[in-house]
Amino acid sequence: MIVDLLRAAVILALGLKVIATLILLARPPETRLADRRGRSLWRLAKIAPILAVPDLIAIAWIENDRAGLWAYPLLMVFVLVAVPITVWRRSGRSA
Repeated sequence: MIVDLLRAAVILALGLKVIATLILLARPPETRLADRRGRSLWRLAKIAPILAVPDLIAIAWIENDRAGLWAYPLLMVFVLVAVPITVWRRSGRSA
């Protein structure tokens, strides 16, 4: 039961990321972050993986998935490095 809830959380978070990214990409580049909605969508696209990967790690741990216990923490390290770099680069361009 808990695994199903965690999977649903992962699907929801990553689905919201995809939707937010598609909405942002459909907008002209100069207007993507021009309003509050665009900035909120951009934040959602960056935060969703940070929320989803710990759930994947928990699922792997509950199911004793050794491959997942190796891959998902590495993915989390990537996310924890890539997201701040992306945010830093974006704030440098918009400032």
